[in-house]
Amino acid sequence: MISTHAIRTATLEDAPRIAVLGAHVWLQTYAVTGVSDGIARYVLEAFAVDKIRALSADPEVALLVAESRGNLGGYLAMRFNSYHADVANEIETLYIQESLTGRGIGSALLAHAREIAMTRTGTKAVWLAVNSRNVRAISFYQSRGLTQDGVTYFELGGTKHENIVMVAKN
Repeated sequence: MISTHAIRTATLEDAPRIAVLGAHVWLQTYAVTGVSDGIARYVLEAFAVDKIRALSADPEVALLVAESRGNLGGYLAMRFNSYHADVANEIETLYIQESLTGRGIGSALLAHAREIAMTRTGTKAVWLAVNSRNVRAISFYQSRGLTQDGVTYFELGGTKHENIVMVAKN
């Protein structure tokens, strides 16, 4: 499917929209029983505009956005030199606005990121961790050639959230 959004490198001016979209998607994934104090504190810190600006300026990160008519539909953050096994390129975040899923945005962001990885590191290999209850995301990654390569946990306020580690070697 051809993406309905143009993919480009994020700018510092994109930070507020990335922060809001990131918080929104994260809450949909992790706050399934509501917003606790711990979740609220985490979201306000993790998706603070200054933190997104710092990510955008980090030379070890490629931050991409998917945009249509001035509206942000998704974004991807890829960190270089973040190893799992022998794969150095980590997709830290790939978030798509829920109402825009199924339009090729995630595929376009992932493909663009893998081309950047090839240019920068000589390989399209990437790895990521995805919430194990996010069946749709797992299916998406599997359909794009990623395979499970372990399990890790995201812990917040004493609650462990299982994440599946997935890898694409080529």
